[in-house]
Amino acid sequence: MAQNGEAMTPRERIIAAIEHRETDYVPYTIPIDPEVVLQLNEYYGSDEWRQRIVHFVQGGGVEWRNPRDPESRRWTDEFGVVWEDAPGHGAWHSVEVPLKEPTLEGYEFPDLLPDEELARLQEHYSGGHDRYRMLNLGMLFFERAWALRGMENILMDFRLHPEFTHELFERLMELHLDIIDRVAEAKLPIEAIRFGDDFGAQSGLIMGTPIWREFLKPRLEKMYGRAHEHGWDVWIHSCGDNSPIIEDLIEIGVDVFNPFQPEAQDVYEMNRRVGDRIAFEGGIGTQEQLPYWTPEQIRAEILRLCEEIGSGGGFIIGPTKPIMHGVPIENAVACIETILEQAGH
Repeated sequence: MAQNGEAMTPRERIIAAIEHRETDYVPYTIPIDPEVVLQLNEYYGSDEWRQRIVHFVQGGGVEWRNPRDPESRRWTDEFGVVWEDAPGHGAWHSVEVPLKEPTLEGYEFPDLLPDEELARLQEHYSGGHDRYRMLNLGMLFFERAWALRGMENILMDFRLHPEFTHELFERLMELHLDIIDRVAEAKLPIEAIRFGDDFGAQSGLIMGTPIWREFLKPRLEKMYGRAHEHGWDVWIHSCGDNSPIIEDLIEIGVDVFNPFQPEAQDVYEMNRRVGDRIAFEGGIGTQEQLPYWTPEQIRAEILRLCEEIGSGGGFIIGPTKPIMHGVPIENAVACIETILEQAGH
């Protein structure tokens, strides 16, 4: 790594990575499940280890959840979807959808950015600091479509009810464009918008590449383009195998792709193909690597990622999901310590 970044702020390091400029170490994110944080506190003997971690990015999101009744596992979001929390591990799944038939007749989309929500975001990002700031628009496009209809229904709708499906995605696109424009008008002090959808399955796309290109791509291009018009970088989150559409994502304006899962695609091959035209965030597998590899294998893989993908910029290293409960504590420590060591932290 080049030794030219000693004076860089966390914000400047992220910008350098996106612009494919080499610095003295690879910037990082280290999300950790709260239960694992407690285990790590016990392992280290205190919580002082957390002070060594630099937080490069400040995130904030447009809220679509409603307050939950602590006595009930079920809750209803702003769109009218009923969810249920799974016991024990914090996951949740939909149990009732508002669009039981393939029609929008009678359905009202919520206003996700009322004045009080915009004021909350203004306060969240206020004050002088040196982190890279992004606004998260998660679970509001493809994931919102299946949340409104149910996964099986939306996948059948692509073929059986294409007119309705186009209308649904058009309305969800308009929801995004409205939020983006209102955030810009309010001069929210951010550098990026992060769009969140899971397009990928373990191999290929959930809906298939042709359908993605017909129904989603043109509208994503408008959403990403609107963010660029306002001067913001475009980050996307999409789990699974996105290799069939990585060129498409670059074409429509993606600057940073997350989570870059090694279990779902060959990250080294993807970097060789397109790494000079897009930046990657993630790369450390939480599906197989962190739970099942040895600490020595994890350490070697992180160093390889930093050397082969991080060299020359274009990479922000980190676990592809939070380090989860069930990961051996020695593996969690190997991941954290190796990331921090390469950064001199």
